[in-house]
Amino acid sequence: MAASGMLLSAPAQAIDLRVAVEEEVVAVTIGSSVEARLVDERGQTLGMLPAMQPLTMAAAGSQVQALNVRVGRIRVVPSRPEGLVFIGDRWFRGAAEAFAAEGRLTALNLVDLEAYLYGVVGAEMVASWPEEALKAQAIAARTYALFHWGRRQNQTHDIGDTVQWQVYRGAQYETDSVRRAVEATAGQVITFQGNVINAMYHSHSGGRTEDIKVYGEEDKPYLRTVEDFDQAAPYWKWQQVIPTVNLRKTFGLEAVGELLDVKVLERSTSGRILAVQFVGSKGSQLLKGTDVRLKLGLRSNFFEITPVGGSGQGPVTALTFDGRGFGHGLGMSQWGARALAALGWNCSRILKHYYQGVTLQKQIF
Repeated sequence: MAASGMLLSAPAQAIDLRVAVEEEVVAVTIGSSVEARLVDERGQTLGMLPAMQPLTMAAAGSQVQALNVRVGRIRVVPSRPEGLVFIGDRWFRGAAEAFAAEGRLTALNLVDLEAYLYGVVGAEMVASWPEEALKAQAIAARTYALFHWGRRQNQTHDIGDTVQWQVYRGAQYETDSVRRAVEATAGQVITFQGNVINAMYHSHSGGRTEDIKVYGEEDKPYLRTVEDFDQAAPYWKWQQVIPTVNLRKTFGLEAVGELLDVKVLERSTSGRILAVQFVGSKGSQLLKGTDVRLKLGLRSNFFEITPVGGSGQGPVTALTFDGRGFGHGLGMSQWGARALAALGWNCSRILKHYYQGVTLQKQIF
């Protein structure tokens, strides 16, 4: 394992991902579309679960309780390849597994990497978008998953299913166009100097993507700011007005007194806000632009701030945020990929634009 990524010189192998689809719950219901085998952590068969029969699993300390037994883990394995499993109200390919820790359950979908991508591409990108955009999404999602799989072998799971990772919704989001995109790019990943990259991506940037260094992360030369082509995106421009009373609650501004002004102290080369100063009658408070975005629920930190009031007109009563883009701005812009595909760019050209200096490489897993 190289410090900057996973080398592709490893022997070819099938990649089974452990995707956390439920975390920190007291109980979970799991079942299968076909008869399934119930297996414990030692590989011992506990019994057979009839098709479509829900099985409720509950946490009992560090054990899973179901069928009047307590074991460390319970895995539900469909008896036929076409069988699906359900976890809660969602269907998945592969198998399901539950384990407990400190009285809470985690439910995993154990699924082949390529099958997993069927449930990612359709959740992350509109299935009717151009084929080359869907293929670019498939390659980026495969690369992102493999990057994290290579780093989390000693963790309880490889990846989650939310926007904190990449959105995964299982079998319900599969479509013919999504399956074609995944299958047409089977095994293709993005590499930089021979290593799988952290292929971060976002909805759209507002005209220019961001540089990873802005976030204080390890420098990744392939995540540099580049021009985006997302003018058709729904949040190319947006506005949000937030009353001062909400700002006080969110950021604890009581110590600064009445809010008199807000100053932008630093921007990134792309134009995103890095540091904001709240100036009050009793003092001031400095905040990171990313904290302002996340805590206020703004679509990005690519914005201008206009105080309502202040500047000799009394206290600031609200802030108007005029912004651009949606997401962190790193890596591939999904709406930008859509626009470039519509212009005739293929998936390789799209990806090499958003990830600078990379190579597309096919690895048979």
